[in-house]
Amino acid sequence: MESNRAPNNQMALKGVVLVLALVAAGAFVLARGLDDDGDSAPAASQPTAEATAAAEETPEPAETPSGDGDAAPTPAPSAEEPQAAAPDPEETQASALDTAEEPLECRDPSTIGVLVANGTDVTGAAGRLSGELNAANYVTLPPVNASAQTSSAFYYRAGYDVDAQCIANLLGAGTGPFFPISDPPPGGITLDTLGNAYVLILIGPDSLAQRPG
Repeated sequence: MESNRAPNNQMALKGVVLVLALVAAGAFVLARGLDDDGDSAPAASQPTAEATAAAEETPEPAETPSGDGDAAPTPAPSAEEPQAAAPDPEETQASALDTAEEPLECRDPSTIGVLVANGTDVTGAAGRLSGELNAANYVTLPPVNASAQTSSAFYYRAGYDVDAQCIANLLGAGTGPFFPISDPPPGGITLDTLGNAYVLILIGPDSLAQRPG
């Protein structure tokens, strides 16, 4: 009986050693597997040096206007103003003729009575001027003397200002001056002396007094 028990104990001992060996081997393999998984897993997620350099060299997109009115509008190109064309000489001449003073509408001289009064010390000045107007068909009253005058002037009744201008133009004194006939008339002339004259000429010491007869 003792001889059979010894071999059984040996067999049991060998079994325990074999189990321990298998457990140790499994633990070693498991440890190696964990180490391999920890080393290889993060390799795929780490960026390479080439990728990092490419990312740094990529230019950032330029900012575009947001359309809210913050950006200054681009000024439109300014067109040069056209130069005014030189006026046509013929058109300029026509314009000058159009703006020229219209001729006076003078009444028939034979219907206009004129009184000439001498306000100077030039003898016969009123008579000579009356004769010149009479030759132009004006109805002249007998010339008279007037108070001393400083210059010649033309006086007219209401509505006969144009006729006074016509007479002044005839005598070369178109600038006048011209005044309405007052009451009493100027130059010491009475209404009786004025009579039916529509225009009164007072001669002063100027060109009218020196006109030849």
